[in-house]
Amino acid sequence: MNEQVSFTLRRCNSDVLTCIANLSNDEVFTPPELASRMLDAVAEAWVADQGGANLWADKTVRFLDP
Repeated sequence: MNEQVSFTLRRCNSDVLTCIANLSNDEVFTPPELASRMLDAVAEAWVADQGGANLWADKTVRFLDP
């Protein structure tokens, strides 16, 4: 088991979306590139709907995990 842990620690992955995808227990894998494009589309739609407001800066916004 120690060998497996050291192998995992050597493979440092700094991309947050990839880390989340690797930790997920979903049966259907969503590639990080697709998740990133979806988040960009959500942010663009928010800007258009909210008169240029930044979605990620609004602390009142809440996301629900279905």
